[in-house]
Amino acid sequence: MKKGIFSSVIILGALLGIILGIFFDDSQAKVSYAAAAPEGDISIDEEYLIPDQLGWCTYYVVLATNTTGSDISISADFVARDKSGKLLRKVNDYSDAVKDGQQFILYGQFLSSAIGNAASFEYTYTINPTDRCAYSSVSFSAAKSEGCIEVSATNKAAADLQGVGVRTVFIKDGKAVAFDTVNIADEGWLFRSGSTNSQYIGEYTGDYDHFIMTYTAVSDRAMPKNT
Repeated sequence: MKKGIFSSVIILGALLGIILGIFFDDSQAKVSYAAAAPEGDISIDEEYLIPDQLGWCTYYVVLATNTTGSDISISADFVARDKSGKLLRKVNDYSDAVKDGQQFILYGQFLSSAIGNAASFEYTYTINPTDRCAYSSVSFSAAKSEGCIEVSATNKAAADLQGVGVRTVFIKDGKAVAFDTVNIADEGWLFRSGSTNSQYIGEYTGDYDHFIMTYTAVSDRAMPKNT
């Protein structure tokens, strides 16, 4: 278990988890392999504290890279504390499948009304091996469209997937000014084999110079290696 700390006084201002429950055709041949145990750790690239544009919530966003040497699942607990160290709120986020070498995002979403006295934020995470990563079985693209970003994905896998979870940090003058997330699927969390679908992200972000976008894709059955 690892721990990161980011301290800041909140200025109140103006969500990929991936969910199980997808049905597959049992007549398809299933591929199975032993998931390799992680030998290393993830690398933390950046940490951001981002109030939303409506003042409703505040995001604690961690941009990281999977440098463990294996495909992993990861779960993280985020907490907000006041200046005396008292726990104000605890939230959880997770990803069921992050490919070895892949950059990804985890975040804690806090109600701003619950953390008005927050002085620091902390997170802890746990990682485990997985053989459910479908990152390389997805064709993904993003393009600006009418003030938003249109994100599109195609499921190239032989089996259905549990959607494509997209997470984005928007940057203005070197500062993170907004965060948004969306799931690409055909219906609910079902993304059928061979299907192409799109969503829009960043509708309420305001002005920004550039963005950092990551996505994850997961299957509920073992995937072949290097996918």
